[in-house]
Amino acid sequence: MSKSIKLTHLFGIAAFAMTAFTPVTTSAQEEQIGIDLGKYRINIAGRQRMLSQRMAKAICFIELGHEIPMHHKILEQDAKTFDDTLHILRDGGGEHNLEAEHDRRILAKLELLFSDWKPFAEEIKTVIATDEVSSEMEEHIIDENLSILRDMNEAVSMIEQEYANPHTLDMANAVTLNIIARQRMLAQKAAKDFCYVATSHSVEEERADLTATRNLFAASLGAVINGYEPLGIAPPPSEEIRLQLEIVAEIWDPMSEIFKHVSDGSVPTDEEVTFIAIQSTHLQDAMNEAVQMYVVH
Repeated sequence: MSKSIKLTHLFGIAAFAMTAFTPVTTSAQEEQIGIDLGKYRINIAGRQRMLSQRMAKAICFIELGHEIPMHHKILEQDAKTFDDTLHILRDGGGEHNLEAEHDRRILAKLELLFSDWKPFAEEIKTVIATDEVSSEMEEHIIDENLSILRDMNEAVSMIEQEYANPHTLDMANAVTLNIIARQRMLAQKAAKDFCYVATSHSVEEERADLTATRNLFAASLGAVINGYEPLGIAPPPSEEIRLQLEIVAEIWDPMSEIFKHVSDGSVPTDEEVTFIAIQSTHLQDAMNEAVQMYVVH
């Protein structure tokens, strides 16, 4: 990936973070400083982006017949988590008994997400029951998961603007947290894009998506491991976090090589499909650990 492309991606990350973290502290937050319910709300909203891609990925691998029991479990768990989280974000409750959402813009976006989610959830039930994905269903899933991802990105930005607590999250940390949290989604999206190439569905479009997703994940990972001074991204704040990011890189590197070959025109082999199916779950676990380390640091 060229330096100019990397810089373009990273400046895009910084612009997003600066837009997202224009914090407005509510009276409820002021009473909860130290608990930071805002950060919790932002975290579970951001997790929804990853879930949208992991569910679509799981459906694709079931269609290909790879690791079906594992992907059934992922679908069942993620569908429940996604649905529960949408209700928590709108109606309140959950682990920390969040207040119901009050901002009209956020409520309107969440209602749109409920509309996006309903047909996707029904198709997930069908896939789990039948292990079959029709051509029509595949078209719907490809469109629906990206609609959910787009609308969830917008919702996260709104939630960050409303709930980010300026007493606990400065701009430098905001940039890094955005990059790290987004990596969870990109890891799953790359595996999903790869899988759709393997299904021979819209191959050239999916190869282009895979290239873009792979490049953005790689550039972002390099920025947080090594620091990136032009954007104010410092190296990892502790040796423990640096080592965890190195674990992420070790899992990612062989996956990235396969993604590159496929992006360049190779047809995925059965062995590569199985490898990516399994390694993407390990990458997700490692990324989740890194996110939690940054959150509590």
